[in-house]
This record gives sequence, structure tokens and C-alpha cells, in this order.
Amino acid sequence: MKKKLNLISLIAIVTGFLFSSLKANAQDIGAPLFSIGGSTTSILCVNQNVPNREAVAQTPSGFGPNTEYILELSDENGLFSANTTRVLTTFTSSVAIPPNGTITFPSFAIPTDLRGENYSLRVNVPASSILSAVQENIPIYYFDFSQGVTLTGANIEANTVALCVGESATLTALPGDFPEYIWSFNGTVIPGESGNTLENVTQVGSYTVQVNFGSCNPSFNFDTATVEVIDFNDTTVRINEPSPQSFCPSDVKILTTSVTDPGFTYEWFKDGVLIPDFNGPSEILPASNFGGIYTVRVTGTPTCNITTAPVEVINLGSDILTQPPPQIMLLPTQPALTLSITTNAPAAGSTVEWFRNGISIQGPLAVSTPGALSINVTNLGVYRVDVFANDSCMDTLQATTEVLEPVGFRTQISTLLDCDADTGTLGLENLFGITSTGAEVPITTDQYSLFDFEWFLGSQSTGVTETTFTVTESNIGEVYALEATLRGTTFPTERSNDLTVEFLSDVVVIEASPAFIPFGETSTLSVPSSSNYAYEWFIVVDGENQSLVDGSTVISGQGTSSIEIDRTGDYFVRITLLDCVIDSEILSISDVAGSSEIIPNVVTPNSDGINDNWLLPPSLFNQQSVEVTIYNARGQVDFTSSSYQNNWPRENSKSSGQDPFYYYIITKNNSVVRKGSITVMR
Repeated sequence: MKKKLNLISLIAIVTGFLFSSLKANAQDIGAPLFSIGGSTTSILCVNQNVPNREAVAQTPSGFGPNTEYILELSDENGLFSANTTRVLTTFTSSVAIPPNGTITFPSFAIPTDLRGENYSLRVNVPASSILSAVQENIPIYYFDFSQGVTLTGANIEANTVALCVGESATLTALPGDFPEYIWSFNGTVIPGESGNTLENVTQVGSYTVQVNFGSCNPSFNFDTATVEVIDFNDTTVRINEPSPQSFCPSDVKILTTSVTDPGFTYEWFKDGVLIPDFNGPSEILPASNFGGIYTVRVTGTPTCNITTAPVEVINLGSDILTQPPPQIMLLPTQPALTLSITTNAPAAGSTVEWFRNGISIQGPLAVSTPGALSINVTNLGVYRVDVFANDSCMDTLQATTEVLEPVGFRTQISTLLDCDADTGTLGLENLFGITSTGAEVPITTDQYSLFDFEWFLGSQSTGVTETTFTVTESNIGEVYALEATLRGTTFPTERSNDLTVEFLSDVVVIEASPAFIPFGETSTLSVPSSSNYAYEWFIVVDGENQSLVDGSTVISGQGTSSIEIDRTGDYFVRITLLDCVIDSEILSISDVAGSSEIIPNVVTPNSDGINDNWLLPPSLFNQQSVEVTIYNARGQVDFTSSSYQNNWPRENSKSSGQDPFYYYIITKNNSVVRKGSITVMR
């Protein structure tokens, strides 16, 4: 009689079969190990100098020739899955591997993103559907110690972190993709901090971060970085030398600051005027004209700067008050070039002497001698003047000028705007003589009289031959250039850069699309765009203007003519063109349709009842103090009225709204509050 297999018996048979299969697979290939130089290892600490490893696995059963072997790595948690299993290397053996032989994977590169303690390794033989036994809990860390570990604040160029009053700092460790970091403050571990950033740092002191390489910590010696957080105030940031400082011109005159981080920005001022060539934590003062009041503005982060207390420097001797520029051009149409100086050296006993290429060519003469302080030169060379000052310092003051000749010229023009009068001046900013080595030397304004100038609108001469050209709003969009020709020579005429006339409108209106922020969506705010404009967007919060930063409030766009926002509020943009700055009208953006102060720029009078008229917001609609004037494209008044009733162009348009483009001006109490364009689409 046949007996039926019960369920328990069937499960036992299947389980036994699967166990036998797994056991057979494990017997086919043992757990693989990494190796280097013939020695196996159960830990992998890899750097950029030795990035490759090999791998071996024992095979009790052996395999035939032309078998493909795949070395597979798990995820950092030791798990193999279709999405996370990584192929480290493959190879095909052309010869058979005998029983109890070794599968040897040739040298291969270890991936640079491996960081963890619990990787697993196995061998896959696809042709036989065989997986080896798994080597588990393998620590693997790759670290390029040539880059090391760095620790920075907001100013990534600085070696120290500036902390201004009321501010906090965020310290960031790089590389930033390791599983764990250990933070310390003044040598004490900070509990609970294990990420690559340490936020809300408000205490000054020494901060250290250690990258935790787990089992590889003994192998990596470059796993820590330290940064000093300093208090940025006028007691810690200062000029070291006490005030006043007294020097003779021949003295070595050095002023130094108390902070010397090369990543900080140093701006030196003398008598309130920026010294362009001074940009370091310490500076050597010049031999002449060094007396004055010095301050330094030290910037540690974009929001953190301190101006030092002033230090007075006194010149105990005399000065060369004025002198020629360090380089000057001798033009071929000039019979001679006059070099001259002025000095406050005492008239009694002081002398002046001129040199060319180190050889005396005039003097020494008493400084009071007529003509002693100037010289006419007709030859190229390096000219030096020595002034012996008969004062308490008894120093010899020097000034040097190199006289060069041009092989060509370059003309540069720029725009100067009168922000209040809506007029501007295009002018010659620089005329350079070009030397045979390619160096550019400014032509002096005294030498401009040797040139012919002519302004062009595109390729058409304007007839203006001065170095300046006046433009108004009527010239907006026109492109001008200036041509300069050295008279009486064969030098070619040099055309300047092109300048497009632009003005800042006295009223800037923000357009919003859409006019409100639907739930879970965004709105884009925009204003007229120009590559010459600088834009800064603000939101008004509790009466204060807060500059926006790309992030949670502004999705993107700060610094451009349009931004995308996801938060309601009052917005405006500050536009800068050269020295002119204007703030737009404030635009209120809500999350309810129709409640924002948007002036539409498109109407569609097609009798469908939708957008047939130009609709103003409540603050401008039906207001006795508000006057609306609409012009056609030819500048003719199409409609004007106070107490506007939102009925243009369907009811109140001289042209019946047949033109495609119109312009409007809205005044309130006789002051312009809005202006812009309207497109009529039928």
C-alpha cells in the first residue's frame, strides 16, 4: 500500500536537499581573502600610494579551463543584494584549477569610497551557479593621506575661524564621507558629536576633529586636524605697534596686525583712504609720504570684519610730495618729456640731482635753484631723482621713473551716471600705450592733446570729438565707441570697447508668476534683466530688510534678475548700476489668489469674461489720489483718469485696445509709484 508523505516529512526532505546543496557549494570554494605581496589579510587599509590588492580563494573540487570568476563585495553592512553588490574584479582562467587549488584574482584597484567595518567578500562562478563561502566582517577604509584631514569654518581659505559678537560658527571636516568623527574642544572630547560638521560653535579655543577609521586607525597617521576659533573684536584684532610711531624716511617702517591668517582679507587705510597695494597682515611703509593715520579692516568671514584702532605715523624728516608715475610713455610726436617733482625739504642746504640709467645728468643743485626740480628728457631709460634733505634725519629721498616708447595703443571707455537727473556721460577712462613686451602704460592726461578723438554710434560718426559724450534716457539701448588716433604718425586708429547705454528706472516693478503661492508650490519673482546690473533680493520681516540666501526661503536665484520662492511675505530687490542704486516697490506675496499687489502686464479682451480688462490691485483701484495714464507705443495718451475703475481697454481706450503694446504710469499724490508695459492679446 502506498503511503502519502505528510507536510512535515516533505519540509524535512527539501530542507535537507537545500542544506546539502549549500554545503556542496561551500565545499566548492572557500571564503576568499584579500592579499598583498603573497600574504593574505582580513583587514584592508588602503591609501593612494598602494591602491591595488589581490584576492585568493581555495577550491576543494577544482574547476575546468576557461572558467570565469567574479569577486563580489557587499554593502557596508555586509549584505549582498541586487542593488548593492559590487563587482571588484573578474578574470577567466585559461587553464584548469585542480582540486584543492587556489583561485587567484590578479591585482585590481580598491574603490576609493569604501569606509566601514562590516564588508563581506565572496566569489561568484556564473557558469556553474556557484557562490563561495562568505568572508564576513572585513574592515575596509580607503584614505588619500596626501590630502589629509582639513578643518575649516565659513572661510575655507583661513587657518583660524573668526567669531564675531552675536554670531556662531560651523566647523566642517573634510573628507566628509566617513562613518564617524570624534570632536574635541581644548583636548576634551565633545559627547554626542559624530558627524563631519560641528554647529553652533560660540566658544573660543582649540577644536580638533579625528576621523574614525575604526580598525585602520593604527595605520593612518594623518587622521586629525585642529583649528583655532578666535574672538573677532577690536581688542584681539589690532595694529601691534603703539600710537604714535615716528620714523625717518630711511628707516625700515613696518606695521603689523595681531592676526596673521593668510586666508583673511586685509585692507589698509591711510587717513581714511584705501591703500591699493597693501593687502597683507604686515606692510612696509614707503620711503616718502608715509606720515598719517593708519587703520586696517580685517575680514575673517563674509559677515565678520573688524577695523582696528588707528595708529598715527609721524615722518621726522622730509617728503618728495609729488613725482612722475613709475612708468611713462615718450610719444614720437613729443620733442621732449618733462619729469618733475615737488618736495618739502628745507630750502637751506637741501640738494637735488637727476640720473639716467645710474649716470648723473643734472646737479646736484640746491632745491631752490630755478628748474632744479624738473628735467626734460628725449631718450628712453630709467630716470632717478635724489633729494638730499637737510633736516633732522639728513636722508636722501629717491623717486624713479622708467621712460618707454609705444608700439601701439588701447582705448578704454566707461559710463558715469547722474542717478538723479537721468543723464550719463560716456568718457575715456584709460588710454594705454603698449610696449614691445606687451606691457600697458597709461598715457597721461597732458598727452591727450596729441590725439584726435571721435565718438561713434555703431559705425556712424556722431561728430563729437571730445573725450566725453553725454547721453540721456532717449539713448537707452544704443551702442557707442570712441576712436583715438595719434596725430602725425602712422599708428593705426584704436577703437575702444563698445558701451551700451543703460539707466536705472526710478520705478522698478516686480512681476510674479504665479501671483500667489499655491499650497506646496512656488512663485517666481522677476525684474528687467541686464548683465550690467547687480541684484540683491530682500524679504521684509518685522520691519527689517533681510537679504535672502538660496535655501529654504529662496529656492534659487539670489544675485540674478529672478528668484523662486516658496514662502509668503513682502519682497523687494535692490538693483545697482555703477554708482546708482534703486530699490523696487515692495511686492506682497500671499497664498491666496487675488490678494497679492500684482499689476498684470497682459490682457485678453476677447469677450470671454476672463482677463478682458486691465485690473489693478485694491490699493490702486478706485482711489481718488491715484492717477493712471496709459500710452500707446507711439507715446500718445490712450487713457488717463483718477479713481480708475478697472475698465480699460473694454470701455476707456481711444484706440479701442487695438494696438499690441501699451505703456502705463501710475502716480499717487503726484509721485510715480508704478510704471511698465501692457501686452494686448486677441
